[in-house]
Amino acid sequence: MEEQIFARFAKPEKSFSTSDKAFAFAMLGCGFLYWKLISVFMLGAGVTIFAIVMFIISFIYLSKSSAKQNAGSLILLVLAGLSAAQFVFFDNWLISGLNFIFLSAVFVYWICLSTDRRIDNKLSVYIIGDAVKQVVSMPFRNFGCCASGMKGFFTNRKVKGILPALVGILVFLPLIAIVIRLLISADFAFEYFTNRIADFISIGKIITNIIQFVIGIPVAFYLYGLIYGNVKGRYADKITVDSVDEAAGIVRFAPKTAIYSVLASFIAVYFIFFVVQVAYLFAAFGGNLPAEYTYAEYARRGFFELCAVAGINLVVLVVSALTVKRGSGENPTALRIETLIISLCTMLLIATALSKMAMYISAYGLTQLRVFTSWFMVFLFLIFTMICIRQFITFNMTKYIIAGFICMFMILSYGNVDGLIAKYNISRYESGTLSTFDVAMIAGLSDAAVPGIYDMYLRTDENDFDMRQLLASSIMNGKSYTAVGIRGFNFQRYRADEIMALLAD
Repeated sequence: MEEQIFARFAKPEKSFSTSDKAFAFAMLGCGFLYWKLISVFMLGAGVTIFAIVMFIISFIYLSKSSAKQNAGSLILLVLAGLSAAQFVFFDNWLISGLNFIFLSAVFVYWICLSTDRRIDNKLSVYIIGDAVKQVVSMPFRNFGCCASGMKGFFTNRKVKGILPALVGILVFLPLIAIVIRLLISADFAFEYFTNRIADFISIGKIITNIIQFVIGIPVAFYLYGLIYGNVKGRYADKITVDSVDEAAGIVRFAPKTAIYSVLASFIAVYFIFFVVQVAYLFAAFGGNLPAEYTYAEYARRGFFELCAVAGINLVVLVVSALTVKRGSGENPTALRIETLIISLCTMLLIATALSKMAMYISAYGLTQLRVFTSWFMVFLFLIFTMICIRQFITFNMTKYIIAGFICMFMILSYGNVDGLIAKYNISRYESGTLSTFDVAMIAGLSDAAVPGIYDMYLRTDENDFDMRQLLASSIMNGKSYTAVGIRGFNFQRYRADEIMALLAD
C-alpha cells in the first residue's frame, strides 16, 4: 500500500537526448520571439511569423523524437495555416484576438494528437479532460524541464567549457568597453564604424530586447513543458478516461425529481410567455411592427433579452445533464423529453430574435454588435438542433459541435466583417433604402472599412463639403498614419495607410 502511494506521488525521471537539449534553447528563442513579434493591441503578421517558426521547430523536434503525424494532426496543420494567415490579410481587433486564442488551442491539440496523448482515441466530450491536461497539467508539471535541458547541455564534456567562457567575457566586459572607447578616440574610421553600429543598436533597443528575453523565459518554460511532457509521456497518466468518469460521477449528486422539477418550471414559464405574447411576439416574422413600438424599441427589447434566455437555457440543460443522478449509460426518458421541449422553445426564441434583428438591420443598417450577436445566435441554433436530434439518435454530438464551430469561426475570420459593414451601409444609404448614415459608427470600425469609406468620399459631390469632410475625418479619426512594424502589419492596414497618405497630401 505504501509503495502504491509513493509511486503515485513520486516524480518521473528526467532524461534528455541531444535533440531535447537543443529544443530547450530553441524554446528560449521562441519565448523571446513571442514578445518580439506579438503585440496584444495590434495583432498582425508578427503572429503569422511566430506561428510558422513555432510549428516548424516543433515539427522537427517531434520528428526527431519519433512522433509520427497522422490524419488528425495533418488536418490541424492545415487549419493552423488558415488561422495564421488571417492575421496577414484582415484587420479587426476582436476577431484577431479570438483567432489568436483559436490558433493557440489548435497548436496545443496538434501536439496532443502528434504524440498520441489524447484521453479518448476519438473526438468526444473527453476533449474537456484533454483541455485541462494539455493547457494546465502537462505544461506546469513539466515547467522546470526546459532549465534542466539547458543545464544538461552545459554538463556535456564537449561544451563544458562554454559556460566558463561566457562568464569570463561578462567579467571582463567593462575592461573591453574601455579598450573600445580608447580605440574610438584613436582612429576616425573605427569611430565611424562604431557610430554606425550604435545607430543601428541603440541603448533603448538593447534594454527592450533584454526585457522581452526575460519575460519570454516563462513562455519558453511553458511551451517546452507542454511539448517535452507529451513526447516523453511525463505526467501523461494523471488525467485519464477513468479519472474524468470518476469526476463526472462525483458531480452527479442531484436527485432526478429535483432536476425534472426545475426543467418543468422553465417549460411552464415559456408556455405562459408564448401564450401571453402570441399577439405580437412573432410579428417580426412578417415584418410587421406593433403600433406601440418603434423599430429600435421592438428589436432591442426583444433581441438581446432573447439572446440571454437562449444562453441561460443552454447552461441549464448542460448542468442538468451533468448533475442528475443516473446509472451507467442511462439516459432517463423524462430528462430527454424535457430537454427536447426546452430546446425546441429555445430554437423558436432564437428564430424570433433573428427575425427581429433582420427587421432592425433593414431599418438601421449593420454594426459590429449586430453581426457578432447574430453569428452567435446562429451557432446556438445549431447546438440546440443537435441537442434535439440527440434525444432520438445516439451520435458523437461533441464532434459535430466542434466541426460546426470551426467552420463558422473561419467564415467570421475571413468574412471581412468591418469592410462588409461599411460597404453595406454605404450602399444602402446611396440607394436611398437607409434613411440615415451613422458616420460616427463607421469611423469606429477598423482599417478594413477605410477603402469603402474612401470610395464613397470619391463619389461624393465636391460641393457637398460637409459630407466629404465627415468622410475624410472618419478615415483619419482614431487611426495613426505611422508604420506599425512587421508585428502589426496586415494588408488592410497597409491599404488604409496608403489612402490616408493620399488624403494627407
